[in-house]
Amino acid sequence: MMREHSRFQLEATRLGRTVVFQVTVFEKEDRQRNRLFAETQCSDPLHFLLQFIVRDATDFDDLLSRFLAELEHRGFEATRYRRREGGKWGEWAALAGASGTRPEPDRAGTVTEG
Repeated sequence: MMREHSRFQLEATRLGRTVVFQVTVFEKEDRQRNRLFAETQCSDPLHFLLQFIVRDATDFDDLLSRFLAELEHRGFEATRYRRREGGKWGEWAALAGASGTRPEPDRAGTVTEG
């Protein structure tokens, strides 16, 4: 059986353009286990259509981390996201490593945390 699990929006930038992805997460139940999946798409000046698909995530955090990995692989920098709860959008939450919070390399080119 499949049903809607949740919805979220994620804001990311690429090539100086900000994109807000609207994502609906579905939950599929089979053989006594639940799995989440989501799909969204966008276009940019270089590509007619970019699709992002996440399948078989164990929970929302797993799904979000996989989605962020796909965005990063395709050159997007995710900045923030928010979830839809109780019929309205929640507050925007910054993503770790976004908006200049990444560690800067030192003079030798080594990246140090903290």
